[in-house]
Amino acid sequence: MYIFQVHHYIKPDQIEAYKSATLENARNTILEPGVIRFDMFQDSANPAHFSLLEVYRDTAARDAHLETEHFLKWKDVYLQTQERKGNGDEFNALFPDESLWAK
Repeated sequence: MYIFQVHHYIKPDQIEAYKSATLENARNTILEPGVIRFDMFQDSANPAHFSLLEVYRDTAARDAHLETEHFLKWKDVYLQTQERKGNGDEFNALFPDESLWAK
């Protein structure tokens, strides 16, 4: 299993463009083989701060995602809307364990 959480910091006047592009990407991503979850969060205290939580069956599924048309379209929007470079981390699932992740 491959779990990745990333934080994005968006220009205040670009929030809606980022949200729209990211929601479109998320809706397409969850249809891909090997994608278990794709969650999008917006910080309630700082609306220009977003976090994405992505869970893939394995790194091959993640790598395939990075080559999709919808990801590349989203990436172009993200690069234009980011205020500063975000940061991301990889995680291991402790609970629930892999047997409880659906898909």
